[in-house]
Amino acid sequence: MSNSYSHSCMRIGLCSDTHYWPGGTNTLTPAGGLQLQQHSQQLQASLLSELKAADVDLVIHLGDLTCGGGSFGMPREKFLQSLLETHAGFNSLPMPTYALPGNHDCLPGGNDWALFEKLWQLDSGLGRTIDTPHARLILLNAQGHSVDQIDPTFPHDPVYGWINESEMARLEADLASSDGRPIFVFIHQLLLPWTGTQPWKDFYGVKNAAAVRSILHSCRDVQAIFQGHAHRLNVQKIWQNMSPFTYVVTPSIVEYPVSWLMLTVTPEMLEVKMMPLPLPDLRSRSMNSGQGQHWRDGEPEWQSFTIPLLEMDLSY
Repeated sequence: MSNSYSHSCMRIGLCSDTHYWPGGTNTLTPAGGLQLQQHSQQLQASLLSELKAADVDLVIHLGDLTCGGGSFGMPREKFLQSLLETHAGFNSLPMPTYALPGNHDCLPGGNDWALFEKLWQLDSGLGRTIDTPHARLILLNAQGHSVDQIDPTFPHDPVYGWINESEMARLEADLASSDGRPIFVFIHQLLLPWTGTQPWKDFYGVKNAAAVRSILHSCRDVQAIFQGHAHRLNVQKIWQNMSPFTYVVTPSIVEYPVSWLMLTVTPEMLEVKMMPLPLPDLRSRSMNSGQGQHWRDGEPEWQSFTIPLLEMDLSY
């Protein structure tokens, strides 16, 4: 068990889009991809077992723990059960666990994330910042929609993300007070469209992403931005203000490649490694659905890569 960080490194277990629904049925996406809700309990048990065995220092979930909100048609009682069971499962781990709400972590009907935020000790529309000896971790809450944004989408959730004014102000303040340490940002919806040939749709993104990126790119301490929501692995590095920023889309648990990410932070680098769950039959079923889902695990070089931190000022 590793509840205190070693002097040499910190390990983060990063997961997203578990879409837990005990007793649910598998979902076929419009493109024919297979989501494995019918196997939710098996997936959840395997994920928790792997995180525990990996002896990570902390766990971060990027959202869509459940199938609430719109489109899935999850009954209210099942949503409440799923919300409580996922929270209890992650909090049974021997290391701290933090979670952000996804668009599907609200009541069926898509208009209230209060239950999720209360359970995970978040203020309405706000995330949290975690300081460690190795880095500052900023978890951004992208479900900060106003009533005027939510109402037109009923009975579905808005799907796209929105960072409200209070969360934007918190981000600016926490970037400004980082004291030169590396900063990693975590969010559910995407702040930058992915690379590659798969078509982009606006509902994958944060609607005011340009304003958020402008704030992030003004701070050279920001090293990487980890996003969920899109059920795929994607990595791209861009240069802004003569500084590199790496944007990573985290794969899902409920759909191929059925994987989480291990982040290992040392004073010199951040190592990112994709960690498939040891469930080959389920992975194969999802991978071979539709026209084939091989593209979801991205380029081979994305499955294990490093981001150098040598240029950071670590004298704090």
